[in-house]
Amino acid sequence: MSRIGATLSGMERSLLNRLAEANAAATLNSLRMASGQRVLVPKDDPSAFITLSSLQAQLSRITATMDNATAASGVVQQIQTALSSMEEELQTIRSQLLLDEDRSLTSDQRAAAQANIDAALDQLNALANTSINGRHLLGGAADYLITGRDPQQVARLQVYATVPDSTPTITGSVTSAATQATLVHTGSGGKITADATFTLSGTRGSTSITVTNNEDLDDVAGRINDLSHTTGVTASVSGDDLTLQSVDYGSGASVAVDVTSGTFNVTGGDGDGTANGTDAVATINGMTGLVGDGNRFTVSQNGFRFQIEFQPGFTGSFDTITVSGQALRFALSPELDYPSTLAVPSLYAWDLGGISGRLDQLASGGALSGLDGNTSQAIRVVDEALGQLEIVQGVVDGFYNASVQTASSLLADFQEDLETTIEAVDGYDENEESYLLSKNLQLSANAVAGLAMLTEQRESLVALVELLAGLR
Repeated sequence: MSRIGATLSGMERSLLNRLAEANAAATLNSLRMASGQRVLVPKDDPSAFITLSSLQAQLSRITATMDNATAASGVVQQIQTALSSMEEELQTIRSQLLLDEDRSLTSDQRAAAQANIDAALDQLNALANTSINGRHLLGGAADYLITGRDPQQVARLQVYATVPDSTPTITGSVTSAATQATLVHTGSGGKITADATFTLSGTRGSTSITVTNNEDLDDVAGRINDLSHTTGVTASVSGDDLTLQSVDYGSGASVAVDVTSGTFNVTGGDGDGTANGTDAVATINGMTGLVGDGNRFTVSQNGFRFQIEFQPGFTGSFDTITVSGQALRFALSPELDYPSTLAVPSLYAWDLGGISGRLDQLASGGALSGLDGNTSQAIRVVDEALGQLEIVQGVVDGFYNASVQTASSLLADFQEDLETTIEAVDGYDENEESYLLSKNLQLSANAVAGLAMLTEQRESLVALVELLAGLR
């Protein structure tokens, strides 16, 4: 039998317990929905909590690395855009030079073309000086620091990669220098001795040359030199000898004379009207008997990769070269000890060119300015600069495709896998939690309603007792 008093009844205690339990459960449901997690504290599921902590730490590293990859993508894409603009400027310079390929422009027309060349060179230097991510990345800021190089020995050195935090050196000697391909035609009295037409071919192409009896060898040499940008062959005269020589060096350099009519004999080479150069031989960093591509050697040694090109004709030991700095480093892997490196050389006009000269020599007042007789050699310089730029573009594009995009794709897949695993371990189901929240809120409401009914019942009993006692 129930007793009326100030203390709680068993039913009230039971309802209050159910109310507390329902409110706690509803609060937990709300927290899970807000956080998106089932395991909020270790006591919820100790083993799952440990597993989740490890997975979430991995996910945090992957997310940070993906941010690095996104930043790297932005930097590299800016470099790619600038390189494309540089290529356009070089093509502009080449097109202006081609206007005087046959040396037919007037002095005023040459002056106008030279002004356009100067403007393109200025724009190219401005692009090299462009700030990307706060640094002049096309002006040498993205390259390794090279010290000790003697330009009289080493024409060019491009370092592609070093072991992180190392300062490697390059030592050695050139045993034999690369040579050019050479053929010789001998005239008489400084003149051609017979009419002839022949095809002159070289590494860069071919052209048809016609000579006439008693024509000065110097005139023939001049016409061949005016077309050297189409053939890769130059001519010089010494006494009665007209020497045909490749612009380039090495076994890949060639000169060929194919007589289609008349008589135009040549000597040297293979004895059949063709000739090839020879490649240099060197010892570099203890590796002996290395055979180059012309005077150029590409070396890969224990993570140290570089390309070194020696000056034409240089032999003997070269000064020790030291490489330091880090070029551009990107953390594209969660393993911070293995950064990805991109090296971009300086691309100012005075750094571009090759065996034929430097690009800055084409500017007004330079050794190759003014078009006219300088046109063919100037075109060769531009072509060599385009070749350099193409190599840099290949390196940058390769880095972007092989490192940045690949890393982004792999990281995205890894992130998705981790998120899926975390979701599976956490076991959080939004629909289920939403249902449980509604259920627990309803239980809470039912408990409150029950307590209200008990309170109302108690008040009614008190009123009845007072009435029976005559208190009302």
